[in-house]
Amino acid sequence: MTRDSLFVLTVGTCLLHGLFSPALIYVIFFHPVWLPELLPATAEIVFYGASLIISTATLLLAALPAALAERLGLSLDAAMRIWFGAAVAITAFALLQR
Repeated sequence: MTRDSLFVLTVGTCLLHGLFSPALIYVIFFHPVWLPELLPATAEIVFYGASLIISTATLLLAALPAALAERLGLSLDAAMRIWFGAAVAITAFALLQR
């Protein structure tokens, strides 16, 4: 697999986690904090905004083991595989909660 396809799969996995995360209800509850007032607080905007927040947090959290592995001297391909594996593990945990 190329690095580009691994990155696309990692982002797609994180987006899937954003849709099915158990933390979604908490981010939706705090929408007055992160939603700007110029956007209407409709259910669709709040849901998709909360999903993007969780997806971004998942992408960053899954990147931590990959960054550590790359810092320890692993190749970029190995770090990308670790990043994808961490994203799959976090998403699998969220899907098993359902």
